[in-house]
Amino acid sequence: MITEGTLYRPPAEANTYLLQVTAGCTHNACRFCSMYRDKKFHMIDEDILLQNLQEEKRVCEIYGRPHRRVFLMDGDVFSLSADRLEEKLEFIRRYLPEIEVFSMYAAVRSIQTKSDADLERLKKLGVNDLYIGYETGLDDVLQFMNKGTSLADSIQQANRLNCVGIHHRALFMLGAAGKGRGEESGLAAANLINEIRPDMARFTTLTVFPGTELEEDVKAGRFTEAGEKENLIEEKIALENIQLPELHFWASHVLNSTPVSGYIGRDREWMLKRLTRSIDEFDEANFSRNFRRTHL
Repeated sequence: MITEGTLYRPPAEANTYLLQVTAGCTHNACRFCSMYRDKKFHMIDEDILLQNLQEEKRVCEIYGRPHRRVFLMDGDVFSLSADRLEEKLEFIRRYLPEIEVFSMYAAVRSIQTKSDADLERLKKLGVNDLYIGYETGLDDVLQFMNKGTSLADSIQQANRLNCVGIHHRALFMLGAAGKGRGEESGLAAANLINEIRPDMARFTTLTVFPGTELEEDVKAGRFTEAGEKENLIEEKIALENIQLPELHFWASHVLNSTPVSGYIGRDREWMLKRLTRSIDEFDEANFSRNFRRTHL
């Protein structure tokens, strides 16, 4: 397969066929993000897309295992217009006709550009399970991190997806509000989740990556990172206050110090016990010596 640059996909899509349709991110200005700084947003050349699809079609025929699901990369495929997305989905189906679900990352701002009729059309074409970086339930944190959208935007656009039946998976960052705001941030995240009703809530932990604006903010004293114990308390408060029993709560990323994953109605108690034990036994100095966050 021919690809461009470093590619990222959600851990939940580990067994999904991955296909690069665009490169980069249209926004590419979040203060914490370094994922797409090495490339400008553009479409992948159709000849390359064709070559990759023909290759995958041959693999499927050899093994007799047709794909039912594809995850479209890079980080901002959903920013394409509904018409352009439809063209791409139909093109993919010429070679992989048994695809049932097209999953991808999406941004709140890219949902805003589509009408309700557009969303209904994309749902019928198989677009589902969008991964959306809400990051936080606090408006001032969204503004500081330069997400380009507000809390009200997040709620409005999530509800539009819910109305047409497009499932979405909410991504949050523990520690995004900085030191001293963990409890407030955890409750705000739970409140937002209860309102937008995603199928999954995925929590990672904020990491200050080299070369980001956030790194400069830390050096200049404009942002102070929360300690890991505070991050765990934030996560526990979020978990305690989510009121959606069918929600899949996932916090098992490599950036999380205490991995937990399960469904709120079935698994909340054991997840809370594990987090509580980590909080009670936490040694910040030992953690700093032995745990390093270096990559996504």
